[in-house]
Amino acid sequence: MPNSQPTSEANTGSLLAKTASEMPQTEAIIFPKGSKMLGWTFEKLNQTADSFALAMQKAGVVPGQKALVMLQSGPELIATVYALFKLGALPVMLDPGMGMDNMMRCVRHVKPEVFIGIAKAQIMRLLYSKSFTSVKLKFTGSEWFPGAPSLTKLAAPFEGQTFEAHPVCLDDTAAILFTSGSTGPAKGVVYQHRMFQAQVTALRKMFDFEEGEIDVPGYPLFALFDAALGITAVIPASINPSKPAACEPAAVVDTIIKFNATMCQGSPTIWGKVGDYCKECNIKLPTLKRVITFGAPVSPALLRTWANILSEDADVYTPYGATESLPIALMRGSDVIKETADMTAEGAGTCVGHPAAGTKVKIIKITDEPISELTADMTLSANHVGEIIVYGDVVTQEYYEEPEANALSKIPTKDGRKWHRVGDVGYLDDKNRLWFCGRKSHRVVTPKTTIFPVMAEGMANTHPVVRRSAVVGIGKPGAQEPVLIVEPRPEKMPEEEKKEAVIVRQILARFDDHEKFGEIRRLLFYDSFPVDPRHNAKIHREELAAWAEDELKS
Repeated sequence: MPNSQPTSEANTGSLLAKTASEMPQTEAIIFPKGSKMLGWTFEKLNQTADSFALAMQKAGVVPGQKALVMLQSGPELIATVYALFKLGALPVMLDPGMGMDNMMRCVRHVKPEVFIGIAKAQIMRLLYSKSFTSVKLKFTGSEWFPGAPSLTKLAAPFEGQTFEAHPVCLDDTAAILFTSGSTGPAKGVVYQHRMFQAQVTALRKMFDFEEGEIDVPGYPLFALFDAALGITAVIPASINPSKPAACEPAAVVDTIIKFNATMCQGSPTIWGKVGDYCKECNIKLPTLKRVITFGAPVSPALLRTWANILSEDADVYTPYGATESLPIALMRGSDVIKETADMTAEGAGTCVGHPAAGTKVKIIKITDEPISELTADMTLSANHVGEIIVYGDVVTQEYYEEPEANALSKIPTKDGRKWHRVGDVGYLDDKNRLWFCGRKSHRVVTPKTTIFPVMAEGMANTHPVVRRSAVVGIGKPGAQEPVLIVEPRPEKMPEEEKKEAVIVRQILARFDDHEKFGEIRRLLFYDSFPVDPRHNAKIHREELAAWAEDELKS
């Protein structure tokens, strides 16, 4: 699609309109309302987005304005975001679990002109008014709040009227989505309309979705893609978007069974709990075609559990990507079990599969400095661990007004588009499969070698006592001491100190005489790892490293 002339078709909002025209009476979203589950068709969802757009336009929202959206998961959220797309305004999305200080820093940085939020969010806006001085227009969804009219009520006079999406170019900004802040300060990722369109195309090819698919989204924003893909989204009341680890597995399973869900997706924390519940209760889920889990490395144990829950022609999928570039690669759980799980257990890292169609992946020499030009001598050959960089239409081109982060994370090319430095380390093997070995910032540099944590952790995690582990470095890079920290399975952990000492020796014995990990000779136990707010799965290693340093001093 040419980029020179603005068109309505290039606008991301046109994706919902297209779905509504093709399958108007199909349920788009089923959501909890009190004790009942209600449904909106794609036609109703699109018409609501149109009426919201008309209402906001009349209230003074114009193309290019930034609109901070803080609504609950459900049809109002989806309709509002697509209404903003259609208007040419820019939805700004923050992670609800990032903490108030981080959230206010992000608000002050992005300076939204429009605020759309539930009553609780409106109260927050008033309490932290200094962070919201840029806001000129305020709305709620369907709730009442003084000074913030309800979009639902404002849109009522426009019911049944259509709104043609504002013409845009593919490279125009469509939205600003903030990272979770789990691996550094949260940054606003600038999404172009081109990227949204490319993501929808990539997801179609990757998962071969069929008509009539029903999704239970553990990560609520994925329902935005469901709307574009023609998939019915059933919003589970039992999953709190800001606390996925607190999900109620029995209720999630009931939702899957009740609605004959064909897919579910979200954090491995959710599907680990649901899988354990199904295993304990001997429950099978034959309607599911796929479980899509992302946000952190997925253990072979989780994949094996789900292999006994799903039908023979179904599978678990572990796509690899980031807010800045999604999807990058994909691996089927059955292939992990057959081909790579044993290699992970021997320190190879986590295989995340072949690069997605249309996405280029390279491995380059590790550096913490900016790269102004990608030269041939930087690229590493197969099976050599380095920094992962990606290029393609699903790759974002910049962070919002973050010149330093842009310099460190982007590599310009002659065609004007940029490679993105994912911030992860890994390698491509002889079969062009990508292996993830950890975050670049988490590598442990000793006087003798560099240890990539995820590789060593794959070995430690094979011990039955280990739920998960983290290798951290104590001291300054170049002179660090590696320490293995283990979160034990409570039911497997002995109370007697002598037996605990035996377990320590057993786990550390995995590294005896290992050419890469032989320096790991210290082990500490930590009851429950600190994790990221978005998926409750990425380990906060910096916090663990500080704790370990204090423990070893005492």
